[in-house]
Amino acid sequence: MKPRQPTSTLAVLRRLPAPVALAIGILFGILFARVIPWTSPYSSVSRTLPTKAHHHARQPVQLPSLEQRHRVLELLTTLSPHYTKECTKTNRVQPLYADQVTERYNPLVGHDTSNNANAWFPAFGMGSDQDDPAEYLMRTSSEHKYFFAINLYNSFDVIPDLFATLFRVSAVLGYQNVFVSIYENGSTDQTKALLRIFDALTRSVGMRIVIRTSMRTRGAFNHRIEYLAEVRNAAFGPLHELRDTENEYFDTIIFMNDILPCVDDLLELIWQSRRNNAGITCAADYMYHQEMQSPVFYDNWVARDINGTALENAPFENIFHHPDSSQRFQRHLPIQVQSCWNGIAILDPAPFYSPPHVKFRMARITEGECSASECSLICNDYWNAGYGRIMMVPRVKLAYDRRVFDIIHPDRRNLTAIRGYKRLGGLPDNPRSDPQDRSWFGPHDRLFTEEESEPLNFVPGPEHVWCWGWDGAGDLDGPDVDPIWERMDNRSIQTSAVEVRHDRMW
Repeated sequence: MKPRQPTSTLAVLRRLPAPVALAIGILFGILFARVIPWTSPYSSVSRTLPTKAHHHARQPVQLPSLEQRHRVLELLTTLSPHYTKECTKTNRVQPLYADQVTERYNPLVGHDTSNNANAWFPAFGMGSDQDDPAEYLMRTSSEHKYFFAINLYNSFDVIPDLFATLFRVSAVLGYQNVFVSIYENGSTDQTKALLRIFDALTRSVGMRIVIRTSMRTRGAFNHRIEYLAEVRNAAFGPLHELRDTENEYFDTIIFMNDILPCVDDLLELIWQSRRNNAGITCAADYMYHQEMQSPVFYDNWVARDINGTALENAPFENIFHHPDSSQRFQRHLPIQVQSCWNGIAILDPAPFYSPPHVKFRMARITEGECSASECSLICNDYWNAGYGRIMMVPRVKLAYDRRVFDIIHPDRRNLTAIRGYKRLGGLPDNPRSDPQDRSWFGPHDRLFTEEESEPLNFVPGPEHVWCWGWDGAGDLDGPDVDPIWERMDNRSIQTSAVEVRHDRMW
């Protein structure tokens, strides 16, 4: 079955300005959401977290027809101003890259492709016009199951892109293998209203999702890290509820911040996580530096190289102090690190399910633990639990706003051929590492090298890690105590900390 041609009404909608179209979408979504009953405990927006007593056996999800799927997808792409829609646009993709992706990500496909090997690529932007973009949704199950956890706050601007990517990635992984948990709190924009719309749209294509909202905000005297840890743990609620009430387990957790991801960003992180049996796998995120007038690495409060040294808010060749890591970063190769988060983190869920039952937390300050980020602390806890295979994937570059996204995902062009081009840095013997070269920035069709597929050789963690603590409460601009080299637990510096404990490869 081919997709239906747009109706005349739809054609008119596509010519409307984005704000007008989005307003129409909000009105439509509110009406649509009210028509559908919100009775399932795992497909509802609730103001409070339900207790176990409220749970009952999950009703089977009735899959919509192909025509209904196409109508929903048309609505999504017409009424939502996606910043990421050019990521994998068909007419921009190199054929050789499409062939590489077909082979590379085939183990992730959560459906039977025996009748049509490329049926899933329309969702990725690479398929033939003859392929049915919904046929694969009705096929067989995969053994891998994925739990998406997302925290949102005043995220109205990025929600359409988040959900557009979730739809397409879930189509690849298999909707039946995906569960999405979103916890939103304290937003003062229209985030809650937009989430209600996308909740209805998501359920209409057969995805399982729970969206929980709250008016809670961090009070003036609440410890920042304690508050953030509680918010992140709230997004994990359904992970434990599904285990306790329905004996359902997941073998991959994808924790996402309010970023603008492309489909192949998520697929590559999941692929690398499984290829390396990694405890935690991170992307590289960027912010705009006003003085440098260019993007720089962002999350250096959490990220530490394998020597325990903090990464820098700097461009490209100056991010890592560890020489070998710096060389690999500039060649876009995966890197072992002591800790990272960086917008998206893929986690092995085993430490959540079994002792020591890790969770996000604030530092044990009374025991002398440095008051690091809740994300740094969970990396330390993974090391101590024997899941210290933590890695960063530089190929995956993330932005939090359109300004940075457009810079790190430019149109295809050979910058070396532009008159007045001046080299900005990189490795002198490797032009592919020039930060202004197309091989560094996008688009998302840079060919894979053999080295990007080689498994990492993980080594035990460092004895000391640089920590800049945040002890105070209230609205502080940043860490408020003197940085120290903090001694790590002896368990993290043993070879056993990087052994494969949970084989998640293929």
